[in-house]
Amino acid sequence: MSTTRLNRPGASPDRMIGRHLWLGVIGMLAVGSAHALSSDRDKNLEVRASYNKMVTTTPSFALFKDNVRIEQGSLKASGDEARVYEGDGSENSGRRIVLTGSPARLEQLQDNNGGLMTARAAEIDYNDASHVAILTGDVVVIQEGKSEFRGQRMTYNSETGAMEGGSQAPGSEVHMTFKPKPKSSAKPATDTNR
Repeated sequence: MSTTRLNRPGASPDRMIGRHLWLGVIGMLAVGSAHALSSDRDKNLEVRASYNKMVTTTPSFALFKDNVRIEQGSLKASGDEARVYEGDGSENSGRRIVLTGSPARLEQLQDNNGGLMTARAAEIDYNDASHVAILTGDVVVIQEGKSEFRGQRMTYNSETGAMEGGSQAPGSEVHMTFKPKPKSSAKPATDTNR
């Protein structure tokens, strides 16, 4: 946990309140976000492309180029190039997929009736051991019926639904749109005793 001092240059009380409000919004997103469809992890990972090469440097990886399409259950991804790194066999090591494109695209159904999550970015770097995807370059993430994120960088944990975007660098900006909750279609009860 980090603390922020109010007496540092540029940290006005108004700016600090805004930062704490923003952290609260991010916290609500993490709690209310849907998680990736957990059954997808039990499916085979299928990769198709026009070209494939096994690169035996350290670390070794499978290189796929041109018209790359990846599927694993409801997860579907596409791009211009993919590098698939296998873990080293240790418990904390998993498969890592780095997908690049103009843009690279990803979609996946969410657990708990979360709908469809779609994303696009110049690069999508996913590690299945940590369940973390790092999206960089003109990132757009849409959670169907819930929210939309735009920025240059986003970290997304598919297991917990936690998202974090942007940076504190000057000029960095994220844009998030929250969709209104659907209105209840139930009609109010009428009093029949009148």
